[in-house]
Amino acid sequence: MRLIAAICTLLFCSTAVLAQGVPSGPVAFPQVTAAPIPLQSASGRFSSLNPLDQRNCSYKRVAGRVVSPRLIMVKQMNCGLPGHENVLVNVRLSNPADAAKMIAGRQVVIAASFKSAHEFRDALFDAEFLMAENARLVDDPRERSTTPPQTFTSYMLCQPPELDALSVKLGRDLCVQSTLIANLPAAEPALEMAARSPAKVSPQEAVPGGPDAITCRLDPGISDRQLPAIACARGSYWAWYQAKWPEPWSSTPAPP
Repeated sequence: MRLIAAICTLLFCSTAVLAQGVPSGPVAFPQVTAAPIPLQSASGRFSSLNPLDQRNCSYKRVAGRVVSPRLIMVKQMNCGLPGHENVLVNVRLSNPADAAKMIAGRQVVIAASFKSAHEFRDALFDAEFLMAENARLVDDPRERSTTPPQTFTSYMLCQPPELDALSVKLGRDLCVQSTLIANLPAAEPALEMAARSPAKVSPQEAVPGGPDAITCRLDPGISDRQLPAIACARGSYWAWYQAKWPEPWSSTPAPP
């Protein structure tokens, strides 16, 4: 009997102690962390979750056209490597509400702490990444534009969550032209077929197919997840990449 009473007493005490630790109000569960968003290289050919060799730039503000809520295209920017034209700059807004003002094609002025980073990605190719951190939109009358907003470029988006299932099937990461992701239901059948038979060609060589055909090539190096990668895009994008290869730091924007 004494043993039973002791057990009952212990259970009661444990329950009481636990009850004291339970908050009277609603329980707040931790938020699920969103998947990290890759940064785009200045040319739009590569992306990286955390590019290496990050350095501060002397710029305090730049003007450019919005490509996406996280990207602007700047006509000219020299941040460590000379000769940059039509470069993509990754924008990390200090006020998330400003994302609604980042309308594709609109001319904006960004004040921020600017950085650059470099990664070796291909034979003789050093991919540069430009970043505007703690960025805010600045109203500068000198930079206002009366031209209507227009989208005019695309870029490679690596590890898009929409293609995780296909990536698992292939055992590779996928880097896909952004405009294909934007219209994935129409592009997915041809994209999957192309991803299963990527071309093994050098950057100087053209990928077979017409300007609208979706084709893939084996990407150099490995991805952020330490997997070999496949890059997929329309033929017009690969023609642009082939043409810019001799002068990787100076080029026209990638086609849509």
